[in-house]
Amino acid sequence: MITKTVVKDYVSKRCPYLAYMELEDKTLVQLLEQSIENREKYQELAAMAQEEGEEPEQGFDLAEVLRDYPHLKKEIKKFERSKPKNAVEQLIEKYNDDQIVSKLSRTYFEKIYGKENCLRCDVDAEGKDLIGDYAFVAVSQKALADKSIKVLFEPQIEYKDLRARADVLIRNDDGSFNIIEVKGTNTVFVEDGKNPGFDSKIKDKYLYDLLFQYYVYSHAGLKINSLAFMYTNRDFHIKKHTYPTATEELNDLFILKDSINLVDEYMSLIKYFDADLYVPKKMEEDEKDEYLIEGIISTLRDIAKEKGIKPHKEYRCCKGPYCPFITMCFGEDAEKENSVFKLTRWGSYGGNWRNTLRLLNDGIDKISNVVPEAYGYSEFTKSGKRSNAYSQIKYQRGEIKEKYIVDMKKIEEIIKRDYLNDNVDYLLFFDFESFQYPIPLVENVCAWKQVVSQYSMHVVKKGYDLSKHNFEKGCGGDVTHFEYIANPDVTGYTNPSIELYQTLKDQLISVGIDPYASNYKVIVFNKSFEMTRMKEFGEDFLAIADNELLKFVANFRENVVDLLDFFTSGALYCRDFNGRGSLKVVQPTLAADENVKEYYHKILPFDFEYSLDYHKDEKCLVYNGGICLDLYKSLLVRSHLGLSKSDKLTTESLLAEALAYCKIDSWGTVIIYDVIKNFYLGKLKLDAKNI
Repeated sequence: MITKTVVKDYVSKRCPYLAYMELEDKTLVQLLEQSIENREKYQELAAMAQEEGEEPEQGFDLAEVLRDYPHLKKEIKKFERSKPKNAVEQLIEKYNDDQIVSKLSRTYFEKIYGKENCLRCDVDAEGKDLIGDYAFVAVSQKALADKSIKVLFEPQIEYKDLRARADVLIRNDDGSFNIIEVKGTNTVFVEDGKNPGFDSKIKDKYLYDLLFQYYVYSHAGLKINSLAFMYTNRDFHIKKHTYPTATEELNDLFILKDSINLVDEYMSLIKYFDADLYVPKKMEEDEKDEYLIEGIISTLRDIAKEKGIKPHKEYRCCKGPYCPFITMCFGEDAEKENSVFKLTRWGSYGGNWRNTLRLLNDGIDKISNVVPEAYGYSEFTKSGKRSNAYSQIKYQRGEIKEKYIVDMKKIEEIIKRDYLNDNVDYLLFFDFESFQYPIPLVENVCAWKQVVSQYSMHVVKKGYDLSKHNFEKGCGGDVTHFEYIANPDVTGYTNPSIELYQTLKDQLISVGIDPYASNYKVIVFNKSFEMTRMKEFGEDFLAIADNELLKFVANFRENVVDLLDFFTSGALYCRDFNGRGSLKVVQPTLAADENVKEYYHKILPFDFEYSLDYHKDEKCLVYNGGICLDLYKSLLVRSHLGLSKSDKLTTESLLAEALAYCKIDSWGTVIIYDVIKNFYLGKLKLDAKNI
């Protein structure tokens, strides 16, 4: 069956092979199983992409697929159970509700039309999920025939080989219906759109989702009067302390936006949505059918008829941090370091994706076969920085034997500017952790806004000595570890930001640092995230926070420097980075260097490797950033529900796990800097070629 999942994936990825796999139950199960196998790997790579300032592409959405294919739930759930989760992951699964927006939207309509006049078509009379397409469609058909039911949630309709499921279907007095698509986001529309009748352009994947629903419902015999989007209001703030959100606040939480009134038939739906705005301007007239919903459906039907289909080389194959199915298309070599898919654009795999596609189409799938000049790769970028992609190609071609390429002049420039400076007395190695949620879980923050709830900071004084430092205690050798994490059971709905920054300020004062001074530098890895969070504090808490605290945060932000500069500038590149530049690559790569290990084993009075290891095991329940942020918001939800004492794991023990994870992040930046500094000073030898 062709469902909206297939349509959305095809529109966004234009991948016939993925569509072919999704159109058959047997191969769809293979995709879902592989996506579960690769889930952890994708999460790690997506986190790396975010660290490097990239926007990671959405992975294969298992929950979305299973809503479209309910008959596969048992089979997939059986497979998921074979992949055991640790105690923290189980707690996250219990409290992290990915359907919260859908649930609240149903409450919204039940309030307007009366609960007795609304019906869910995806559950039975006892509220259990319906398993099997026949049951799903049968309940929907019965509800459509019952004129007393004014609002249908999740009605599933089939027409020939098409299956559609609207989020909300409203019955009008004249027997017609309005389709409402609910999105748990506030970025449905692209702000620069100029389509008449819209405030802005609808994102393609949402546009075709709505078009597909209209096409199936109308062809199945329903008269559709209008289409609309319902999504979260980016300016919504909670007023009442009720989880998930007080019913009387739902009018403020949601924006219901009519997209087009189909009663006015002077302009057809297809022409309205598929105006020139949605079609590449240079496209020939006879190619435009490919972009109409009928064209998309026709293409998918042709794909479904194929007995076998080969992977197509598309530019989307080269974009994003990771495709869960890349090896299915290009073999196991696509995951190896010599694959052109690993050619860096520094921010993400795929390099310059246009170049990568050219390479594939020219039959070049290995970096070692790339002639740099033939594809526009030069030693220096237009901005004058040394090209990491060029270095990567040279390594894979075997033209550079040393493990590192270094530019000592550039290293010296950065070190003297930001670190070894007469005006700098302290280096503060700093790392934030934050979370976001479709609806606000605390005060003074809107839907989907990042909430900073935790930090780890190593304060390093000029002339520090790591040989006298005790990592476990976080003190000694003029290196002091500080940290903070809000306790949801104590703070409740109070936004932790004010307490967090006040604690930070007090900790600086405790070691003799003037928080308003400029004699300290705040060292972060990729400063865009931390800088943005500090800027938001000044904006969101302007009328609430103490002026002195706002002044401190502004000054703290002014003192931020980026450790990533050493790597993006071409000052230091390691063969084993394989084109990556995130903390989760740089830190373990440097730590694994034999010269580095030998040097630090001699001077550090504790286990060097273990202090930098996220050591995923039974004793370490929080082993990546995704789990850390999901854990905190799950603890918040648990606290709001009054269930903190219902689980074996206490809030205090779980917060300690989160703190331990974050400490490794900030300590890792200390070691990265110390490696570079000691190499620059000649104390630490590396197998390096100075350019």
